[in-house]
Amino acid sequence: MDEIEERRHVVLRNLATHAGPARDRLRLSLDNAARLACLAPEVIAAIENGNGCTFSLAELTHVALFLGLTELGVPRPRPPGME
Repeated sequence: MDEIEERRHVVLRNLATHAGPARDRLRLSLDNAARLACLAPEVIAAIENGNGCTFSLAELTHVALFLGLTELGVPRPRPPGME
């Protein structure tokens, strides 16, 4: 269980850094992002602020993938030729 908890903390920390900019790149308001991800706006805001202490690894991964990030909550590398 410690490995899962450690990964959850890594994902949460990465989302605190990258979720807001990723949502901005998608041009989604907080309300629209929450609606499309089937989450409350407060959940998205808490994750973006790094306050998602009660969210499971599955919930955090769902948000990361929804925002176009990797499962670890970091931006995906650009395809070759698009750097």
